[in-house]
Amino acid sequence: MKKLFLLIYMLLPLMAVSQWKTNSRGYAYLMRHSNNFGGGIMYDYGFNRYLAAGLGAELTGYNGNLMIPTFADLKVKYPTGMVEPFINGQFGYNNYRVTYQYPYTDGNNNPQVTSYQKTGKYFWGVGAGASLLVGKVGVFVSYTYRGYVYKFPKFTANGAEVSFPDDKPNVSVISGGIVF
Repeated sequence: MKKLFLLIYMLLPLMAVSQWKTNSRGYAYLMRHSNNFGGGIMYDYGFNRYLAAGLGAELTGYNGNLMIPTFADLKVKYPTGMVEPFINGQFGYNNYRVTYQYPYTDGNNNPQVTSYQKTGKYFWGVGAGASLLVGKVGVFVSYTYRGYVYKFPKFTANGAEVSFPDDKPNVSVISGGIVF
């Protein structure tokens, strides 16, 4: 929780800028990322009433380990009074690193174990949501479908390259929070 507060504190100047721009928005939110809870912060610069692009960062987890997605976000909005429905696309880097053990048998039939790291590579996401604004402040909810790609190191055992299983999970992200 301390890490989330630190992240929000570090990004407060970025979020404050959104109050000065007519079509720009700052978002602070809680999220359900697959089976994990987390939070994030995002700033979208509004090019006009209908199109915005920005940057975001989140703290969440995957398989019980810390994950910090950082991403670019593109939103197409359709403001109608106080309600602002939107569709969005995301592309970013998945900051994730976990060490695993890989058991194998060497050329002399001796059991061996090596360690390797599964690290984040990139991710993409598409989603939709809506904001309810009273002036420049309001609340929002959104759903984003994300696809992650992880990378593995190359490893050679008994003169042959060991290939690790491909890991490209897709997850659902449900977010809700404040918009300003």
